[in-house]
Amino acid sequence: MREFFIDFFTNYGRYIVFLHIISAVIWIGGMIIVKFVVAPTMAHIQDPKLRLAKILEIMQRLLNFAMIFMILIAITGAFMSLGLDFRHSLPSLYILIHIKEAVWTLMALNFIYIYRKRNAAQRQFLKGDVESATESIFTIGSYLLPLNILLGFVAIYFGVILRGL
Repeated sequence: MREFFIDFFTNYGRYIVFLHIISAVIWIGGMIIVKFVVAPTMAHIQDPKLRLAKILEIMQRLLNFAMIFMILIAITGAFMSLGLDFRHSLPSLYILIHIKEAVWTLMALNFIYIYRKRNAAQRQFLKGDVESATESIFTIGSYLLPLNILLGFVAIYFGVILRGL
């Protein structure tokens, strides 16, 4: 099995790396755009119900879109790790791979929590509980999204170290 991944990566490595990088850019870039471009723009909407409805819609679209790229990151990351045979390379590189995987796992778990919290906010909104829904969205925008952005930068940095060696 090990030989399959090494041969596959030898033949298709540049496509795998491209998909991995572009997926990370889209996932992290999408979060950055929502946090620093869309959210401040939404703050100018005076009607709290309309503002919340738009934020919920944007977040749903972002999360559904980002899920595709999270899956691509996981698949291409596994192919790179196995195809570059990090397990049989320097122990420090193998450890760095596991650290990077841990960071992406934390991001994925945080993403799942954001997804569930957003859906709960949607249910609260539909029941007419605008205050609770707004509080949930505030938590996502103020804490959870910035955490994933920060973790994304850390994971990208580790990826640069791995590819640069």
